[in-house]
Amino acid sequence: MRPACDRSPQSRSRRTSRLRAVGVGEQVRGAGAGPGRSERASGAGSLRSGPGGSRVPGIAVLVNPHAGRNRSDHHIEERLKKAAAKHGFVLCPRTLEELDHAAQLCAERKVDIVAVCGGDGSFFRALSALVRAYNDQPLPWFLPLRGGSMNTIARSVGVRRGPPEKVLAHVAETYASGRPLRTTERQLIHVPPAYHGFMVGCGVIVNFLHVYYGGRGRGRWAAAYWLGRAIASGFVGGSLARRILQGFRADIDCDGERVPHRNYNVLYASSIRDIGLGFVATYLATRKRGYFHLLAGYVGAAQVIVRLHRLRSGCPLEIPTLYDNLAKRVSVEFERPTHYMIDGDVLDAVLELRLEAGPVLTIVQE
Repeated sequence: MRPACDRSPQSRSRRTSRLRAVGVGEQVRGAGAGPGRSERASGAGSLRSGPGGSRVPGIAVLVNPHAGRNRSDHHIEERLKKAAAKHGFVLCPRTLEELDHAAQLCAERKVDIVAVCGGDGSFFRALSALVRAYNDQPLPWFLPLRGGSMNTIARSVGVRRGPPEKVLAHVAETYASGRPLRTTERQLIHVPPAYHGFMVGCGVIVNFLHVYYGGRGRGRWAAAYWLGRAIASGFVGGSLARRILQGFRADIDCDGERVPHRNYNVLYASSIRDIGLGFVATYLATRKRGYFHLLAGYVGAAQVIVRLHRLRSGCPLEIPTLYDNLAKRVSVEFERPTHYMIDGDVLDAVLELRLEAGPVLTIVQE
């Protein structure tokens, strides 16, 4: 539902139809109702026949052993195998090369659901590998299991809460019985040539991640601690706030139009509403299929601090120097090599960045 304060001062008449269009929303689907899938599991058919009549599991579980919670949980793989039971198989790729092989195996076996146990960065890596492996074929349904420190994506898309093995066991049982699975859809953002994720950004968000990763502790409390310190620093013009708000120069085109700025410290594109810690920065993220929400501009500490309530309620910030709109294709040319992040993973510095609306992903909530 559109918030009462959802009005962008930069919206143009050309964009109005976008804001009124039906968004990407939740729905309850039976096992046979997957979009673009010719066959879905139902009842006893949860294990489908493979080549030569062999039985092929319908659920694949990919475990990232390096993810936040998984690093200290040496029995997570064993518990997930028990939860998947006869309805799936579990793989634990330890390198990106092994992850590519695991994704290829999912494509070869034509699994119906791929569950990934890890953090937000694990999802981006796994989804990128799956898109490459499936090529032009419809993607399997995706079940994000909370195995990371922040788990922003799983929380934002409304995935069932609980330990990964319990969520997986519930989904596997529902899948095997033929009962409907509750799903939602989200637009993946394609970062050519090979990446796909939900959140892409640079500037403030990367600077904050550098501070967060450089400090002690992980998770929501650690992130909240650094956010609180940043806000306090912003009140007095301290060095931490200046470090996080450090900007960059770039030329940005959005759907063929030049964004009317040159100096930036915010570039953030997302297909999910939440940015973490209960803040809803990209309130248009699910508004229209085939688009994501783009924020780009320069913001000061005081401008953000006095608008924190708007971030919490999912309303436009209404900052004149902040471009705020839907986007399908974005082209960025940086003046200097600039680091960017996808789903919380900070990547190497680049001079050019391209963002495109990628495939629509069906996500299993419960």
